Amino acid sequence: MNSAKSIACLGNIVLVLALSAFASGDTRGSDATIMTGLGSLPFLNDAETRSVSAENPTGQKGKGGMAIPDPTEIKPAAFARSADDLGQGWKVRPFIRVNAGETATLMDVDGPGIIQHIWLVEGLKRQHVLRFYWDGEEAPSVEVPAPDFFAVGHERFGAVNSIPVTVNTANALNCYWPMPFRKHCRVTLANEGADDLELLAYQITYTLTEVTEGTAYFHAQWRRASATKENPYVILDQVKGKGRYVGTFLAWTQFVKGWFGEGEIRFFIDGDHEFPSICGTGTEDYFCSSWGFPNSFTGLYTGNTLVAHHDDTPPVCWSLYRWHIQDSICFKKDLKVTIQALGWGHDGKYLRTNDNIASVTFWYQTEPHAAFPELPELAMRGLMTVAEDPYRIEAENLKVAQVSAGTAVPQSVASPGAYWTNDTHLQWTDAKPGDNMDLTIPVEKAGKYDVLIQLTRSPEGGIVQLLLNGKPVGHEIDLYAETLIHSGEIGLGYHELSPGDLAIQIKIAGANPKAAEAIVVGVDYISVRP
Repeated sequence: MNSAKSIACLGNIVLVLALSAFASGDTRGSDATIMTGLGSLPFLNDAETRSVSAENPTGQKGKGGMAIPDPTEIKPAAFARSADDLGQGWKVRPFIRVNAGETATLMDVDGPGIIQHIWLVEGLKRQHVLRFYWDGEEAPSVEVPAPDFFAVGHERFGAVNSIPVTVNTANALNCYWPMPFRKHCRVTLANEGADDLELLAYQITYTLTEVTEGTAYFHAQWRRASATKENPYVILDQVKGKGRYVGTFLAWTQFVKGWFGEGEIRFFIDGDHEFPSICGTGTEDYFCSSWGFPNSFTGLYTGNTLVAHHDDTPPVCWSLYRWHIQDSICFKKDLKVTIQALGWGHDGKYLRTNDNIASVTFWYQTEPHAAFPELPELAMRGLMTVAEDPYRIEAENLKVAQVSAGTAVPQSVASPGAYWTNDTHLQWTDAKPGDNMDLTIPVEKAGKYDVLIQLTRSPEGGIVQLLLNGKPVGHEIDLYAETLIHSGEIGLGYHELSPGDLAIQIKIAGANPKAAEAIVVGVDYISVRP
C-alpha cells in the first residue's frame, strides 16, 4: 500500500472512532452500552437489536411478517393485494396507508434503548409531520415535516450523502442520529393535508440497552418566517437546560437576483443577550463554502443539495445543511441561534432581503425541554412566490397628497428576475431635480416602528432623497439601472410615531449622468412594522 493510501485509511479510522465516541454520548468511552459505529463492532455486550416496520409494528422478538391478507380492506395501502394468493408470511403488509387527517404510530416501545437508524419513503410533502416523544412526555421533542427532517427542503428531492443523514433516489430518506430513551419511545407521522398517503414505507432499527446517567435526549424543531417580518431570522430560541447543538438545515427561498448570503449566523449561549458568544462571517462561510455557492455539493458534514445560482430567475430555492458532529456547540443553561437575511445592494452596500426561510435545528439536551413554537399551518409551509409581510402597504393603494410636477399613477410592471408585489407599482413620471412627491400612510397606534420601502430602478431612474415627517432619512438613493429591476427592501430606520398620518416625501435630488433625460420614480410598497 502506498503512503497516500495509508494516510487516507488512517484518516478514515480516526473519523470512525471519533463518530463512535460522539454516538456514545460520552467522549470518555465509558458508555459502551450505547456506542455505535465501526470502531465499536468488536466489543460485545448485552444489547438486543429490534426493528419496527409495517411488517412488525410492535418490534417484538419473533413477531415479524405475521400479517394475513385481508381482501375486505376498504382503503388498503398500495400493493396490499399483491400477496393475496400467497398467504401469511409472504410480504403481506410491507407498507401502510395514512389517510388525510389521520396520524399513524410508527413506533411505540418500552426502553431503555437507542434508535440507530430510520428509513422512510413518502411523498416528500410538508403535510406529513414526524413527532417523537421520549419517556411519556406530552409535548414532542421532535416536530418536523418529514422531508425537512432528512435535509430535503422545498418539497424538492436532493441527494444527501452525509454522516447522519443520507437521501437516495428515489425519495429514500435515511437518518442515523443516535436517539436514546430510558422508559418509552413513541414516533408518529401525521397526515395534515387533504390527500391520502397511500404508501408509507418505514423501518426504525433500535437497540434495547442500558442508557446511563448523563445521556441527553435528541431534539429537532422546524420553523419558518419571512425576513420582511423577522430579520435576523430566529433559527432556534427558548432552549433551556444543558446540551449540545449538533446540526442546522435551512430551506432558503431567495426572491431577488444577486448574492443573498452575506448574513452572519450567531449563537447566544448561557445568558448572552445583545451580543453572541459565537458570530460567523457569512452564510456560505457557515456552511463551510466560500465566495458563494458556485456548485451544488453533498459532503460528510455540509452540503448545498439543489442545483441553483443566485442570479437565477427568482424564486431561487436553496437546501443547505451543516452538521456539528466534530464541533458540537455546548451549552449549560440556554441557547438561541439566529441568522441575518442580508445580501448585496446595487450601491455596493449590504441590503436586508425579503427572503423566506425555513429551518430545522438538531440538538441534544436534558429534559424537560421548553415548549416549541406552534407549527405553522399547512398553507404557510409550501413554496412562497412572494415574501409575506402583514404590514406591507402597496404604493398603488396609497394616497398621493401632492406631486409638485408630473403625474403619479399605478402601472403594471414586470421584468425577468425581479418580482413586484401584485406586479404593480406607483409610477411618478416627468419629474426633475427639486421636485417632490408626498405620500401619506395611516398609523393607528403610537409606538416604535421599523419603516422600509421598496422602489424601482430603471434607465430613467433619478437620484432621490427620502424624508419622514419632513426630516431626511438615510443617504441619497440612485435609482438608475441598465434594466428594469426593483431596489430590494431599503430600511429607513426605527421611528417613534404618533397616531395619525405618516408623511413620506420622495424628493428628486439629482440625475445619474447615464439616465434618460425624463426622470421616473417607481414605488412598489412601504412597510411600517411595529
